[in-house]
Amino acid sequence: MKMVIEPIFEADFKKCSYGFRPKRSASMAVTKIKENLKEGRMTILDADLSAYFDTIAHDKLMILVEQRISDKNILKLIRMWLKAPVSENNRISGGKKNKYGTPQGGVISPLLANIYLHLLDKIINKGGSIFNKCGISIVRYADDFVLMGEDISMECLQELLYILKRMELQLNKEKSKLIIAKKQPFDFLGFTFRYDNDLFIPGNKYWNVSPSKKSMKKIKEKLNDCLKSRHHYPIEHLVKDINAIERGWLNYFSIPKISYTKRARREIRYYLFERLRRYFKRKSQRRCKLYNRGNIEWLVSNYGLIDPTKYKLV
Repeated sequence: MKMVIEPIFEADFKKCSYGFRPKRSASMAVTKIKENLKEGRMTILDADLSAYFDTIAHDKLMILVEQRISDKNILKLIRMWLKAPVSENNRISGGKKNKYGTPQGGVISPLLANIYLHLLDKIINKGGSIFNKCGISIVRYADDFVLMGEDISMECLQELLYILKRMELQLNKEKSKLIIAKKQPFDFLGFTFRYDNDLFIPGNKYWNVSPSKKSMKKIKEKLNDCLKSRHHYPIEHLVKDINAIERGWLNYFSIPKISYTKRARREIRYYLFERLRRYFKRKSQRRCKLYNRGNIEWLVSNYGLIDPTKYKLV
């Protein structure tokens, strides 16, 4: 069903939407944010929607779907899918009486989520809207979005809250924040955007886009869990699993001419090599031949272990 209806809505979706779409990606969203910052849109509303996927109103969603889909069989299938019971954490939710939410994990769920928030994209980009008049743009990846402008007035914020209320959505006021990016860094899609001093040109500044602290913590936890759960694995199998974690992370965060990952790569390298030394020492219960730094690097040359500082995009 997704293959049938997706091209229809793709023709309507705005360029500001980057999540779960063909030929669109998180790296493109990050690139657009950096472009906006360099153009002077440094007032940022970092928005967080409360339980978005659980609060999509079925009746309003179907009105939007029916504007582009007339096939009764497809519409019936979508309604049935929205009403399907879902088992989560030993609890059954959804069902025929359910009026809100899309079951997460389904193939069509991200598309329906984009259809619903496309209305927000249209309003913000509409000529003559208060957002358009104030030069405010939106960058959205699924339910994560930022508003960016030279200034975001209280009137604009009130209009946004009004739109979301009409859509039966709610801004999480504790997690959402209005900031001046020159003075305060912000995180989006795992990256931190920071206005930093240039180390090479005194007095000069630049927009530093790098992996966030949370992203660094996550990859360290993944590497640690990998080593803990593979105590009896042959070395080549262990290296293969570690490489898969590293490769996915490095490919995501390394955006040519946009992101700066040198420091993060060094930090991951140091962490990984330290954990590997502990791993082999514990495994042998003595000073293992793979315990010192030189022999850990031997894994790089002989088993193909990825050295994060030398990894090139594929």
